Amino acid sequence: MATFEPYVNGKYAVEYDEVDHIYRSVMATGGLMDRPMPPYYHVKGRTMAHLFEYMANTFEDKDAMGWRDIIKIHKAKKQAKNPDEKPKTWITYELSDYNWMSYRQAKSYADRIGLGITRLGVSKDDCVMLFAASCPEWLLTAHACFTQSITIVTAYDSMDEKAIQFIVDQAEPKVIFADPSTLAVVVKLMQRGNAAVKGVVYTGQDWEVKDLIARFEDIENRTFELIHMDELKKTKANSGENSTGKGKQKAGDESDDKIETVYPEADSIACIMYTSGSTGTPKGVLLSHGNLMAAIGGAAAVEGSELNKDTDVLISYLPLAHVLEFVISHFVVSMGCRLGFGRARTLMDDAVVPTEGGRSKGVGDLKALQPTLMAGVPTIWERIRKGILAEVNKQSFPIRTLFFAALNTKWAIVQATGSENFVTSMIDSYMFGKARELVGGRLRLSLTGGAGISDETHRFLSMVMCYVISGYGLTEVCGAAAVTLPRMGHRLRTVGPPTPCLELKLANVPDTEYTGDNGSGEIWFRGPAVMKGYFKLEEETKKVMTGDGWFKTGDIGTMNPDGTLSIKDRIKNMVKLSDGEYVALEKCEAVYRDANEVKSICIVADNGCPVLLAVVEPTHPGVSDTEMLEILKNQAKSNGLSQSETVMGVIVDDNDWTTNGFMTSSSKVKRREVCKAHNEAIEEMLKKF
Repeated sequence: MATFEPYVNGKYAVEYDEVDHIYRSVMATGGLMDRPMPPYYHVKGRTMAHLFEYMANTFEDKDAMGWRDIIKIHKAKKQAKNPDEKPKTWITYELSDYNWMSYRQAKSYADRIGLGITRLGVSKDDCVMLFAASCPEWLLTAHACFTQSITIVTAYDSMDEKAIQFIVDQAEPKVIFADPSTLAVVVKLMQRGNAAVKGVVYTGQDWEVKDLIARFEDIENRTFELIHMDELKKTKANSGENSTGKGKQKAGDESDDKIETVYPEADSIACIMYTSGSTGTPKGVLLSHGNLMAAIGGAAAVEGSELNKDTDVLISYLPLAHVLEFVISHFVVSMGCRLGFGRARTLMDDAVVPTEGGRSKGVGDLKALQPTLMAGVPTIWERIRKGILAEVNKQSFPIRTLFFAALNTKWAIVQATGSENFVTSMIDSYMFGKARELVGGRLRLSLTGGAGISDETHRFLSMVMCYVISGYGLTEVCGAAAVTLPRMGHRLRTVGPPTPCLELKLANVPDTEYTGDNGSGEIWFRGPAVMKGYFKLEEETKKVMTGDGWFKTGDIGTMNPDGTLSIKDRIKNMVKLSDGEYVALEKCEAVYRDANEVKSICIVADNGCPVLLAVVEPTHPGVSDTEMLEILKNQAKSNGLSQSETVMGVIVDDNDWTTNGFMTSSSKVKRREVCKAHNEAIEEMLKKF
């Protein structure tokens, strides 16, 4: 097995096979990594059950997971600036300070949940569905299942009833875990039957779930158990209580039963992770224990030396149903760092109010937790950038001028020297301190993934906020395909070398200049982190998996001379316009999305189209199509886009794309849905060209 030195002879990765254009990390030239390795880990087996056991035994009474309780929710009607618009409901929260549980407590909690789940009639290789927002109970329920060789089925908490019914029908979970935000969907499912479900386990305080629980209890002749998470872990063996499934099970004393771990095999399916369904119904990706362990081991090999188990804290607010959050959270907590859960709605101060009696200050999760580590998707980072700029633009002209001069000076220094130094530290202290307070004041490393980030946003946040690591991955490879390293310096337009748990191949893309001989092509991956296939979709699996184990990503990439990878776009998003020029739609969208007036954008074009069109959700309603077109043209010009990459027609859509079906649960635009909704207007506009 290769060493943990990531840079050898001026390269981060090498062309391992020059005939088939296969590349490996310099850490993996002696073999691909299939598990977490010393010096960071000493795990007995290649399963998540072994990993959680190792964490509890190694870190014992150290804080592992933290959370804030919701004390009260306030709802108020506010009139929009435009008097013709309906008043909007503004929701604010009273939250407690952070509470913490230790690694030992987490293991004990998970073991007891596992025992409770088996008493609901769930056995080895059965499925339990996790349909809830990220929280400690989500993670602990997952490990409760892992320790009993039970497979978890993940679903985004933002998925609609139709998608959840599809997953339930396909995966046939015996138990559904839900929270106050998802119980309304679950109760509708159970009112229709779904007899295979033996239990619904839920979290939340009585005032949050009281009405929903009453609806469950009104279901006639129900055969499933309804039980609160706190009660589940206290159930007694053979108690005989609740055999009819009526009402909530009564809490009993802590059981003295011996809780035995049923260790899975490395090839056992740990997780059926459902995608967010950007192109139709969700697909279940089969991830084994060995897949997940390889991904965590690869992440540790590349980034482990950057973490400090005594001081680092990761804020977890993205869905754990997303592979990026799932793997990063496990990697960080398995290294002995603290994991603090937040909520997307309460990250910033504006949605949090002080509690009555001063029990807790009205600060958002970022300020309350003061994380040092954070992961996000481009839409999150772009909104943070715009939020910082909004504060900067409130300042006087001299202060604004000084801010941007400082940003450009710092960038020039790090590009010239390759690293930060005393001068850049002074700039940080005097010019960017207030901006950094918006994200807690202690953030030192952040990771962007899920889609491409624009150069401008990447540069801005790297200089003003903290070092931004770029990652690349798909659910099918456990999200652990490639990542940049802080020691590389501040780099744009690369996602770093492949991780040591995967090897990368560049396959020729027909009818294009993207060929392996040119150091570019469609990106394929092979190795221990590659999925076992799509659940009950054999034909779909055959489309993306070759007979010798390669997963075809559908993305186009280029290998740089130092062994790092740059992503061009997805093959399906590469269009050849009527002038013969190829245009990468997602790359262009990332540039246009940086405009302050743009909240969301979908560029519209097919092969043979004369020009690019765009459908735009504006930051503020009331912008005309003509005004938005001028904004986008200026954005294209200032960012050096070509004439072919410049949008020539715009349709403004003032609807909220997060609620009208235009966005996936992982904040990606559903291109097909946008085009379908505006098809008539698009066709009319194209006739002009």
